[in-house]
Amino acid sequence: MSFADDFEKGVELYQKGAPSRSVEYFEQAAKNGDKRAQYQLAYMYENGIGISIDINRSNYWYKQVASDFKDIPDVLEKIDLSQGIPIELQLHPNIDDALQQFMYQSLDMPKEGDERESMKDTVFSTFGLFPHEKNYVLPIVYTSEDYETYDPVMFPGYEQYNNNYEAEFQLSMKKPLTFDLFGFNEIIVIAYTQEAWWQIYADSAPFRETNYRPELWITVPMDNDFSQNIYLKAYKMGYLHESNGRSKPLSRAWNRVYLDFIFQPTSTLLAELRAWYAVQISSNNSDISNYLGYGHLKLNYFIRKHQFNLTWRNNLSFDGDNRGSIEGEWSYPVGRSKSTFWYIKGFNGYGASLIEYNQQQNRIGFGFTFSR
Repeated sequence: MSFADDFEKGVELYQKGAPSRSVEYFEQAAKNGDKRAQYQLAYMYENGIGISIDINRSNYWYKQVASDFKDIPDVLEKIDLSQGIPIELQLHPNIDDALQQFMYQSLDMPKEGDERESMKDTVFSTFGLFPHEKNYVLPIVYTSEDYETYDPVMFPGYEQYNNNYEAEFQLSMKKPLTFDLFGFNEIIVIAYTQEAWWQIYADSAPFRETNYRPELWITVPMDNDFSQNIYLKAYKMGYLHESNGRSKPLSRAWNRVYLDFIFQPTSTLLAELRAWYAVQISSNNSDISNYLGYGHLKLNYFIRKHQFNLTWRNNLSFDGDNRGSIEGEWSYPVGRSKSTFWYIKGFNGYGASLIEYNQQQNRIGFGFTFSR
């Protein structure tokens, strides 16, 4: 039996709930140089999985494997994460080799579990930030709006925005705060999103508008029979502030509470149905709900490496004042990249940005997104 076969046999026993029986196979594969087995043994010795805790043996195997850490992400494809793959590998499987070598070869790791975790937190310093909404750059966006024709009293300075082409980009991050605080397997998260519209092709290339969206929410997974029958996977309750940081008359702001229902009718389709209530609205945009409505429906559809998104907003007024918007998005990996995607975004309706919540326009942009 080859060392590859030894590793596979160890994985099979490990996944069947017999980690103690898997040790001998991992040992044999590790001695023959299988980096995956070396890492798994180090972790099992460190945490006493199927074998007594032995920090010296754990450190020995960590040092062996650190010399070629790039092979270790293969473990993630072989071993159930629930069986104990460390969180730094779940979140950062491609973390810098040199940092791993420094941690496992140069540092004397503490023997007490909590102290080891504290040292790992210090060395890795990730603090758990993740993408929230898309992080994208659209260097070319065409809009049907002629901004320079806007009322100069209500839109002072807009005469300088004399180009129908501009750039658009967005930065969006979230930080999970805690899990299962109230016993419902809920996740509490904070997030911040900043979106900017840049008249890069106009004279002096000024920024036209920037929107700021801090947010707090709680997500509760659903796993009862009723929710499964209607494909409901979770619901989400949140608070969202949105403003543009401008002074009057260009100031725009509102605060909302919202309730999301997240459905998955098929394995390739996710649907988010959101209803919101405005708890505070600036006097400069007191009629914003007439244009942006009281909620949205968002569909995410996956076809191989393609992702399509469709977002529909409407004020649900059918007495002649019906308004809303529809936004379509497409993304696809650039080459073999897993974090850079071609991105096309089209928009029709009201509220492309906060400053023009009551202005109808058509927009189409092309560029890149770095999260989906």
